[in-house]
Amino acid sequence: MNQLSTEALEVLKRLCAAYAAQPFEEGKEERLRPVALCRAEQKLAMNELRREGLLTARHKILGEKLYQIPVDQLPAIEQEFFPYQPQFISGHLVSLTMEAGAGLAIDLFRALLFTAWEGLPLTAKGIIHKKHLNRLAAQLSFGEEHLQGLYVGSLLEEQKTLSVIATVDILLCLGLIRRQSAGYTLDLELLDRWLQLPEATMSDILYGIVINRSGSVGPADQHFRYIISNADFIPGKWIMLPALLDWMMASNLTGNVARNELEKSSLNWLRCLTGFGWCELGETAEGMLCFRWTAAKPMLSAERGSFAAVGSGDTQEQFIVQPDFEVLVPPEVPFSVRWTLAGCAELQQSDTIWSFRLTKERLELAAERGMSPNDIISWISEHALGGLPSVVQMSLEQWAKSIGRTSLSQVILLTCQTEADGAAIAAHPRLQENLERIGPLHFIVDPEYMEQIRKELYSAGLAPSRIIGGQGEDPNVGWSWFPHETGNPEATYVLPELNVELGLLSKGNPFLNLPVIAPEQEEEILFGGENVPQIWSKEWRHYHSSTAQKVMEQGLRWGVKVRFALKDQMLDFIPSRISGNPWRVSGQLLYHDGETVEDIELTPEDWKEMKLVIPKGRRNSSSAQASDYGMIEKSTESVDH
Repeated sequence: MNQLSTEALEVLKRLCAAYAAQPFEEGKEERLRPVALCRAEQKLAMNELRREGLLTARHKILGEKLYQIPVDQLPAIEQEFFPYQPQFISGHLVSLTMEAGAGLAIDLFRALLFTAWEGLPLTAKGIIHKKHLNRLAAQLSFGEEHLQGLYVGSLLEEQKTLSVIATVDILLCLGLIRRQSAGYTLDLELLDRWLQLPEATMSDILYGIVINRSGSVGPADQHFRYIISNADFIPGKWIMLPALLDWMMASNLTGNVARNELEKSSLNWLRCLTGFGWCELGETAEGMLCFRWTAAKPMLSAERGSFAAVGSGDTQEQFIVQPDFEVLVPPEVPFSVRWTLAGCAELQQSDTIWSFRLTKERLELAAERGMSPNDIISWISEHALGGLPSVVQMSLEQWAKSIGRTSLSQVILLTCQTEADGAAIAAHPRLQENLERIGPLHFIVDPEYMEQIRKELYSAGLAPSRIIGGQGEDPNVGWSWFPHETGNPEATYVLPELNVELGLLSKGNPFLNLPVIAPEQEEEILFGGENVPQIWSKEWRHYHSSTAQKVMEQGLRWGVKVRFALKDQMLDFIPSRISGNPWRVSGQLLYHDGETVEDIELTPEDWKEMKLVIPKGRRNSSSAQASDYGMIEKSTESVDH
């Protein structure tokens, strides 16, 4: 921002204060125009901001123009114009009123595990079954008290468990689950990459989603959220909320939001952060509301991007297996290892030290999901710090002996209507190798050769229906494979692009789906293709009243200043309205100190010489970027006047 002109900096400061990173319609910036700038100067300043990537313009469907400060630029802009030094309070003066949850990344892990084992089926109305809704809510460390006031919508009227709806919304945004006709299923490829991320990276990604999708994001609320996210808000230090809100009011960062409304929405947001494990709330003996970031405070992260997996050399992948079958997992063990362990052991606690328990029932369930008992024992042994206790080793091996000795398989059964049809199929020379006759009317079909068998039966006039057992050939049977961690350090997790189909609580920012408008040329901003006498802006002249009116009207039309000799001074004037007969003009008279502005009405007899002041916009060059609001030449025809 050091490269910006003074005018652009002032315009950016006012736009940031009024709108934060919220879109606003063209024309609304006019009420924020600095009194010393004419309309053309403000447009040039906004064009300069667009060239520098600090302001974006897009076209709505009907052609209206929308502006927005990019959200990823908001923290730096706020720090430039509205730096805040928080007032810390000694911890012994504060009583804790709401403690932090386990952490959003951990809660999502539990939700993913629940989806893998029990599923998230949907009713005919397209909402999650109540039984699964309540059981998943019981798995989460945050609840309704943390999310009140943040979410509204018709979906929530039908399904009031906010914690689950918010969880599913975030999982959809992460791409870790997908909605199918019967319910939500895991995206195994993205899940595998997600589980390889460090927990701190997960937290940063999640904060980027939450801060832009949860609850009200009016300008005042957005300012509050981004201000408390900056590095000056140190984890573990208590901060007085009223002092911060008072400062926001004094800095004109709250718009038309009343002080009590701002406090209410800020508390709603802090309760949300507390539920997600990032903050804690407290109160002084005098009733002063306070908050503090926990050690898990996330960094602001762009919603888009590619995120690298944790390197194997940087992690501890071993856990401790106790003789009583409890498995203790230290904090540095990656989530990919925890996920595989959760496939063969029951997750009991997910605090700082995670606790699992090895059971025969879980070993049997893992085997049903395709994890061989012998492979499980081998994997646990490799990851057990100090090896497996002998009692655990013997029990696991004993349990494994009784698992998988028999099995049930699903097969495709071909059924004939008559024994004659069965005999004809049994005698068919090209079907005998791929069918097994188990009765006069029945054959077992090899699924690998299904299409070939269908073609042969069709040729023989015995074509079967495309429906198998009352279902299509590719029924949505849900999630059926429990992945091991891949251990691939080259894998990267890429956050999916948000679109109108993604998420439950928000459709994302519709502004991002509109076409971007490139910055205009300065001549387009200043002149709009009009052809006017060049002398009006190049020479001092005393004009006849009728010509002076035309010059003044042109200044009003272009939104530029008119400079004239008035009160024995050479002053600039910004016309705002011309009226009457004989005519007169109203506007702002600018004095040389750059601060004094006088609203005034003048007649052409009040001044002598005059000319239009055409501002020069900011131009980029290879050597430097200069800021010079002086005169710009425009090649126009010279006409008599």
